[in-house]
Formats: sequence, structure tokens, C-alpha cells
Amino acid sequence: MQKLQPTNSLRVALVLVSFLAVNTAFGQGMSLGAFATFSEYDGDLNGNEHRFYQFNTNKVGAAISLQQYLNPSFNLVEKFSFNQLRYQSDDHQVGFDGDFYGLNVKIRYKFNNGYILKEDAWFAPFLVAGGGVQLINTDEYNGPREGKIADGEFAGNLAAGAGILFQFNDRVGLEVGSTLNMPMDDAWDGVDNGYYDFYLQHNLGLVFKLRKPKDSDNDGVPDKKDKCPDTPSTAKVDSKGCPVDSDKDGVADYEDACPSLAGKQNLKGCPDKDDDNVADQDDKCPDVKGVERFAGCPDTDNDGVEDARDKCPNQPGLDQFDGCPDSDGDGVQDSEDKCADTPKGIKVDATGCPVDSDGDGVPDLQDRCPTSKGDPANQGCPVIKEEVKKRLNFATRGIQFETGKAALKTSSYPMLDEVVGILGEYTDYNLKMGGHTDSNGSNATNLQLSQARVDAVKAYLTRKGVEASRIEATGYGEEQPVATNKTSAGRAQNRRVTLELVLKNP
Repeated sequence: MQKLQPTNSLRVALVLVSFLAVNTAFGQGMSLGAFATFSEYDGDLNGNEHRFYQFNTNKVGAAISLQQYLNPSFNLVEKFSFNQLRYQSDDHQVGFDGDFYGLNVKIRYKFNNGYILKEDAWFAPFLVAGGGVQLINTDEYNGPREGKIADGEFAGNLAAGAGILFQFNDRVGLEVGSTLNMPMDDAWDGVDNGYYDFYLQHNLGLVFKLRKPKDSDNDGVPDKKDKCPDTPSTAKVDSKGCPVDSDKDGVADYEDACPSLAGKQNLKGCPDKDDDNVADQDDKCPDVKGVERFAGCPDTDNDGVEDARDKCPNQPGLDQFDGCPDSDGDGVQDSEDKCADTPKGIKVDATGCPVDSDGDGVPDLQDRCPTSKGDPANQGCPVIKEEVKKRLNFATRGIQFETGKAALKTSSYPMLDEVVGILGEYTDYNLKMGGHTDSNGSNATNLQLSQARVDAVKAYLTRKGVEASRIEATGYGEEQPVATNKTSAGRAQNRRVTLELVLKNP
């Protein structure tokens, strides 16, 4: 076995530097552990009897570890240990006393990986395996020879073990475990027979997370455990980082306006016992299904007037009539409408019946003369008096023209002035005039002459103030004789202007 010359303190320093170098190589540690250690020997001196957990000749050591999270199942562990190992045979004939400085890098398999146990389980068993390097100092202890056995020997090391982490919270846990170490140098116990010896290192200590786990939403649950990573920081959450829903209504407490009462999601978690989509706390009629417009109170006939104000709650009506109907839309509610079937657009009176402006018993919609009191038998228009008809007939005979011309004789003026007076009396009537001739001359000439004569009469009447629109003047020539054209008396009768009063168009 080759002896190294550097002092033990330098060797320990080299081991610590190696420990830090390994940690740097594998990344920043996330957890720091500090342990007390107890070690038991198993090797040539006791016949490899594997008698562990006897704790007969224990000396306390120490260890520190750095640990990095890789994934839910595995961590990377770097551990530096100072172990004091003492062994003495039962007959006190052989033994040794040694110091072991070890740096090991191990992979740790966690049973709290979400498959076997929950990741946040407080009881977290694990297995470890790996290897590293040992700096060994051993002395003869009550043996046949005195002095050093191994004076600063470096040797490779294989290690495997198991343990349990009792996790108090997200930052601190208590770890117990045992690791079987096999330094790859058989002579450190004073016997070199080609078979490597072992020692079992027991650990008891605290494990601290070097920094608080990342918690992006600041809800107190680390991201790796957070099933709801976007929860607002003001929300109360459960162990999985999801918002608490105390009343189990599907609305988280932080959004629930009624967190202690199960309610509807669309009402911010508040109840609605009458199922009208108005939360009970806002519902003025919480026991009756209503509408949002009226704060949860009903509108049975759905006419926009709530039942509390609706005088006809079972009939669709109008707001202006407190919910009562106006079937014909005339502005008079049915209960007061004496003519409930009035056609749309007809002006009605206060009773809902069509207006009779002139009071002649004929409604305006049927009255051809709605502003003049007339006779119902004459469509509401004034009846032309018989004496007026006679005066018109007389006027017809009194209208005279220059022979063969359309010029009125002055003797016609009094008759025409009387016609003007009649038209002023019967304003609902128009004047219909017809011009006629005898058969002397050509038909075309007679037609032209008859039209010119009625036009002359019309011109006179309009000069006297009659509206031209009230006069219809048509020349018929010789086509409508009233007597024979073979005698002078007959021809005189055929030369005439007829006058007739006709009702204006409605």
C-alpha cells in the first residue's frame, strides 16, 4: 500500500475541496443535511459475520450533505462524512481505531414520487446507491503491534443504503438511515487477504431546503406540487395549491360571494332557491320565480309590467295601462273600450269608438263629409234640398251664349252667381258640368264648341271665388241630345249646359 506524504489536515482539506467541486459540477444544491453518524465494522477481524446494529463500540461522527431535486422519483446527493470507527474482538486480542473521511455521490430513489406515496407525504422512505472516495487513518487498538495501520490512505468507495425522511414542513425534515460502505482497500483493518471490508454508517440528522421552493403564484404551495399554478395570491388554497371551495358549489371561495352557501356558478356561488337566476340575497321575491328586470319578482304575463303593479297580471298589456291590454291598439284599454275591434289607425274618442267629428251619427272613418253634419243615409253628408236642385235646373236653362260662340251673355251672370252661392253652401260637393250642342255643323266643331262653352262657365265661376278643383267641365258636342234636332224647339233644348252637384271623393 502506497503511503501519501501530505499531512492529514491537508488531506481533509483536499477532500472538502473535492466535495465542493463535485457539488458545483452537478449544480446548485437545493437541500442541506447535517447528521450525527455511528459506524459498525464488518470484515476480516470478525470473520465477516455481518453482526450489525450491536452498537458495542460506537464513536460519534458527523456528516453533511447537499441534495438536488432531479424529478419526482430521483434526487442527486453529495455527502461528506467524518466517521470514527472502532473495533475490538471479544477476546480483546485484535482491534483498530480509525477515522474515515468520505465523499460520495449517490442517486437517491424516493418512494414519495406520486406513484407509491404522495410527493408531499410526511413519511418518505428512500434507497441510495453510488460511490466516491475515502481518506482513511487507522491505528492498532489493543493488538500485538502498536502504531499506524493506514496513515492517510485514499481509496475508492462503493455505497448503498436506505432510510426514511420525516418531513415536518416544506423546509425542514428529520432523516434516519444506514449506508453500507466498502472502501476499495482491504488493508485498512490490518489484515490484507484480498477481500474488501465494510462498515455500516448510521445517520441521524436534519435536512434543510436551502431556498424556499419556487411558488410562482405565491399561494404557499411549491410549483412542483401545485395543481393550480395560476391561483391568485389572495386566494385560500388546499394542499394541492387549488382554491378552496368551502361550500362545494364549484365556485372557489375567493370568487364566491356566498362562500358558506352552495349556489350557482353564474351567480358567483350564491343560492337561488326559486331558480330565476337572481341570487337570493338580491331577490326581492326569493320564494317566487321572477325575472332579473324586476329583481326576481314575477311578471306572469310577460308584458314588462311586474305583477305587483300589474292590474291585469294574467293578460299581456301595456305599461301605460298598468299592464292591462289594448287589443285594437287605439290607445284605450279594453276595460274602458266600447269599441274594442276598431281597425288600426282609426282615430277614436275617450270610449275607444271611432270619432264622429260632426256629430251626425256617422263615424269619421265612414263619413264622406266628416266635418259637415249630414244624413247617415247619405254617407254622413248633407242632403241637397229639393229647392236647390230646382234652382240648378233653372240655372241650366238660364245660361246663354252668343250664337255659334263660347261667349257668355250678360243675362247668364245672375244665374251663375246663384250657382256660386250654392257651391258656397254645399262645401262637401263639387260641380259637374256638361256642355251640349245641336246637330248643326260637324261633330268635331260641335264638340269643340261645347267644351269651349263649359270652359267659359268654369272661368266665370273661378273668377267669383270657386276653386277650380271643385269644377269638372266636359264638352259632349251633339252626342247627348234631349230632344229632336229636326225642329228649332228641339235644337234649342239640345243647346244647354248641365249642372250637377256630386259628393267629393272621400
